[in-house]
Amino acid sequence: MAPYFFPPMWEQRRICIARVLRDYGAESVLEVGCGEGNILSFLVSEAATASDGRAPITRLYGVDVRKDSLDAARDRLVPDVHDYREARSVGLCIELYHGDGTRRIEGVDADAVVCSEVLEHVDEAVGVPALTNAILGAYRPRLAVFTTPNTEFNANFAPLNYGKPDAKFRDADHKFEWTRAQFEAWATAAAARFGYAVELLPIGVKMRNAGADFVSCGGCTQMAVFERTGDAVADADVASGGLVSSTPPVLLHAIEYPTHAALLGLVTAAAATAADAKGLFQADGLWADQAIKQQFRQRAALEAWLQANSAHTTSALRRSRSKAAKDVACYSFATDVQQPEQSAHSGAE
Repeated sequence: MAPYFFPPMWEQRRICIARVLRDYGAESVLEVGCGEGNILSFLVSEAATASDGRAPITRLYGVDVRKDSLDAARDRLVPDVHDYREARSVGLCIELYHGDGTRRIEGVDADAVVCSEVLEHVDEAVGVPALTNAILGAYRPRLAVFTTPNTEFNANFAPLNYGKPDAKFRDADHKFEWTRAQFEAWATAAAARFGYAVELLPIGVKMRNAGADFVSCGGCTQMAVFERTGDAVADADVASGGLVSSTPPVLLHAIEYPTHAALLGLVTAAAATAADAKGLFQADGLWADQAIKQQFRQRAALEAWLQANSAHTTSALRRSRSKAAKDVACYSFATDVQQPEQSAHSGAE
């Protein structure tokens, strides 16, 4: 069996990025070059499962130059049935922007900025400085995370012919790939210029089933974690125009994750109209309410929420069976439990 990474490299990168963000306590994160939303979707899951007392991520932003990638990201990031059945106690809003990642998005001020596996896809002489200026100079987040391939590790991938005249990059779209020394030189200079401390970390140091010819040369991916320490740096390059467009990115998709309080308030209000004389109501009656449809988006999501919440002994929602329709679940609210006021909510997108 050929050598392989476990977990796969893409997963190791996401785990490392999420761990840095979690350890730092970032509550809002922007990803520059978010593509189809793979890292953002991983951070959605991280935010949902946070249980160590730290404040969860409540805002995620993504920007990419390709609209089709952002459409795919939206499809990946919209709440599913599970997100209604296990609704969050704290809200999560996601905004996806279409445009040049080297231009600052007006109104976006995130705790952390992530730029993962993007540097190598732009021109080294022009694109890398533009991205560096935008992230560390224009956004100036408290934390910034960059990852890029370590070209030295290509020695372990025979088809890439590392060190030979016909050597190849890992991806046909890569414009360059840096050694560890080149990455360190860029990171150190950027940190000094913009007032950051920087830590360099390897990701994917070992491969399973590696033979005696395995070359130990750091990680397959190299990561730089910048933490802001100084004041803003006055530099004309920071405010320069973008690589692709002279206009800032524009909002393309907005997604809002439901909270338990908002859903309970909405269902309580709809049940007041849908309930019969005995206070019983069914999913059918609630689904006729336009606000319910706008929020839950899928009838299956509404039914999952009703079933999950009626099963909790601390919930005011009760489940029973209608004598008239034996196979249809009916619900009611206990009269001895105070109901919350209806929550204001606008639908996702």
